[in-house]
Amino acid sequence: MFMVDLIQWWYFRGWGTFASGFKHKLQDLLDFFSIGQLFQTLFMPYRQISATTSAEMTGSHISAFLDRLVSRIVGFFTRIFIIIFGGISILIEALVGTAFVVVWPLLPFLIVIGIVLAVMGVTF
Repeated sequence: MFMVDLIQWWYFRGWGTFASGFKHKLQDLLDFFSIGQLFQTLFMPYRQISATTSAEMTGSHISAFLDRLVSRIVGFFTRIFIIIFGGISILIEALVGTAFVVVWPLLPFLIVIGIVLAVMGVTF
């Protein structure tokens, strides 16, 4: 009875729970990096920092323009880096998670094959 319960858990509930956890983890990663939102705000100033308006300025208009320009450039490169890093992270998570979901039903057989090969004296 124990083996039947173990097989039933491994191929139904366990596999489903693992696949569901992988799906939730991937959704959390997509939400964490929010690449779509980063693309929408790609040219916005970094952390919404911008120079003061002309009525409040004590310096020249060129200084304010350069402040806004530098803030937008910093924001652009920061967001591009996060988009690239996030895309790579999401891709790796998707590939590894998919591989584990596919390999999950084969793992018990791989253990048995490993034991048989070890008994036969096969080394790698």
